[in-house]
Formats: sequence, C-alpha cells, structure tokens
Amino acid sequence: MNSIFIQIDENPNCAAMDGQIFQPRSEPRIVRQVQMERWCEVTGLDENWKECEAKAYLIDDSGDGACYLVVGGAWGLHFKDGDREWGEPYLLLGADGEDLKFA
Repeated sequence: MNSIFIQIDENPNCAAMDGQIFQPRSEPRIVRQVQMERWCEVTGLDENWKECEAKAYLIDDSGDGACYLVVGGAWGLHFKDGDREWGEPYLLLGADGEDLKFA
C-alpha cells in the first residue's frame, strides 16, 4: 500500500501544514461524521470551497499502536456542528472506530 503524504498550503479553511507522511494499514473508508466534543459532519475540502469525500485510513501510531487518520482535500477537512463550522488539516482518532460514522 502506498504511503499517504499530507501537505496543506495556506487557505481560508484551516492552518497550513508542512508535509507529513503516514503509512496506511488499510484501504480508505469514506467518513460522514466524527465525534469530537459531540458528533459533527465532516467533508474534505478542495480549493475554492469545493467539497470532496473525507476518508479514514487505519495507520500505525507510535504512541497507541494504531489509530485512524482522517484526511480531506487540498484545503483539509471541514466540520459542521449546528451553526459552527471550522477546518483542520487532518484528524487522528482511536483505532476502535467508535468516533467515526462511515458511509
């Protein structure tokens, strides 16, 4: 399986992020919601606010053994929780998948 390279350039959705490489242990799965403080919708975001799918990969994590890496588009991930909206470059969640709702 190919490595996942994430680099987010400066954009209006989230902070820029220097390139990082992750090694997936699974094929990607499409994610519709994630639980952070509470459940919220998640999509990927490409340039010009174009939505794309958010995808989760099971990856090795040096601290916990494994976790899910959730990635989006060129502008990262975009979250909606009622009236609140915000962005993040990527997200790491527990390997049990309890904080993810897949498509």
